[in-house]
Amino acid sequence: MWNIMSRLVKILLLAALLPVVSCRELPDYLVGDDTIARVGRNELSVNEISEIMPANLKGEDSVTYVKQYVDRWIVRQLKVEEADRLFSTSEREIERLVEEYRQTLLSSRVDQHYVSAQTTGEVTDEDVAEYYNTHKSDFLLDRTLVKGRILCYDDSYRQSKRLLEQMRKASTSQTDDKTFSDMCEKNGFLLIDNRSEWINFVDFLTNLPTTRTQDYEPLLDKMGIQQMEANGLRYLFDFTSVCRKGDVAPLEVVAENIRRILTTQRRSEIVKSHEEAIRSQAEAEGHVKVYK
Repeated sequence: MWNIMSRLVKILLLAALLPVVSCRELPDYLVGDDTIARVGRNELSVNEISEIMPANLKGEDSVTYVKQYVDRWIVRQLKVEEADRLFSTSEREIERLVEEYRQTLLSSRVDQHYVSAQTTGEVTDEDVAEYYNTHKSDFLLDRTLVKGRILCYDDSYRQSKRLLEQMRKASTSQTDDKTFSDMCEKNGFLLIDNRSEWINFVDFLTNLPTTRTQDYEPLLDKMGIQQMEANGLRYLFDFTSVCRKGDVAPLEVVAENIRRILTTQRRSEIVKSHEEAIRSQAEAEGHVKVYK
């Protein structure tokens, strides 16, 4: 196939055809030729190529683009012919599916037109909070979430008591908290601070010397800083907030989900209102009739 195209290219280039007047630069071998390729009775013309040619393509890039487009066009036409032979008995079904897709596509474009025109703005934090407070039973947790900290350091560290005391004080003020963080950084201790975000309890445990077979739920009932030791390392950890499985999820955890729910609801309301309006008008004008 491309041998034929190559010969055509050479012939047309030697003929030094005049350039096509267009904002898009077409390859020289297309100039002056109305038909680029033919499959049966279907033809691909210069004008069709010109319409789809990206405006920023020049020189060899445009040649490559056109060759690839022609190749895809030929294969597509051959497949359509093959489909006609293989599925001629189901032609009506194919036409029905094509028409159904066309109608669905047009209907969706109409919906989006009115949604875009009538949307009053983004869902606010107040909207999210109101929905959350009236639908709390819809947001029960299927897992336990926690906020907290984990400090890991060498068990041979001589100032363990001072470190423990500084960790306790870190919860009381920003100054003490920074002092504690600086102390950990200076000594190269591992400090994992999840006090500002909820994480799964099981994920929190992965940073501690725990096993899958043991139940660690009792850790959540203890107040203050707890300790573990393993392989010459000591772990200090505490939970600043706990939300157990079966409890209502914190608002910050489900806020984005609620935002999506409200956006979908608003879209549905706009679409439904428009559908009711056009049907009422059409029935009043006698354009729509329903026969029993």
